[in-house]
Amino acid sequence: MLPNASAAAVTVRCLGDFSVTVDGAPVERWRAGKARNLFQFLMLNRGHVVPRERLYEILWPGCETDRSTSLKVAAHALRQILGGCADGSPVEVVYQDVGYLLRCTGMWVDTEEFEAAVDAAREAERAGDTGTALAAHHRAVGLYQGDFLNGETAGWVDEQRQWARAMVLRSLHHLRADAMLRDDPRAVVTWCRRILSVDPFQEEAYQNLLVVHGTLGELGQVRSWYDLCVQRLRDGLDVAPTGRTRQILDLALAGRLRGRRASAPRPVGDRRQGARNLQPLSLTA
Repeated sequence: MLPNASAAAVTVRCLGDFSVTVDGAPVERWRAGKARNLFQFLMLNRGHVVPRERLYEILWPGCETDRSTSLKVAAHALRQILGGCADGSPVEVVYQDVGYLLRCTGMWVDTEEFEAAVDAAREAERAGDTGTALAAHHRAVGLYQGDFLNGETAGWVDEQRQWARAMVLRSLHHLRADAMLRDDPRAVVTWCRRILSVDPFQEEAYQNLLVVHGTLGELGQVRSWYDLCVQRLRDGLDVAPTGRTRQILDLALAGRLRGRRASAPRPVGDRRQGARNLQPLSLTA
């Protein structure tokens, strides 16, 4: 069980702008060099000795110079930054078994809390406990304040970043679906905008926004979201919106969605029973 963030001796936030607090004092000045990157990688692997060779690959990929000395310099700088050489310090960097180990008591890490929330949501879904699942999805979304280690460009960072994006999108899709089932148009807008802040190419979110603003008679918003969808898909993926998106736009601008439920219409021409009613969109993975 992770400690509460306010009670933890060390708090680390990686989802968004990176920050570290030790005994209530923020670490504000990271020295030049690899000390911060070394801490980030050791933190994610804390409790385990990371071999020097692995740290060479992470911190100096493709470098042919003497990385051994550079690693020692980075570790020394990190100890000074964190106060890890002092007796009783809550965090220390230890050299052990030809590698380095981050030893810490009472550390709170947002990525670990995020992963725990994602796991709790999945477990609740398997158990059919919708309320608990939704609460866990809300917790995961609340912890996600931006890309993992925003601004860092290392390969290992990108792998973690893509995983976190996929997980938060899953939670956002569940919260959007819940808002649609509750016929809460403003909540649908909120979750769709959050989805697009993580992945601006999720066309289904634009479709939901067109429907919601169409039901509310906000045709300027309908046109704005459609134009933004066209621009992003064209510039980012070199594709055009699907015919379904254009159908929803035409229905909205013709006033045929006003006053309906805040879900998405079936394609024009669908003659099945209830085809005239607005139906929820299926979720994307």
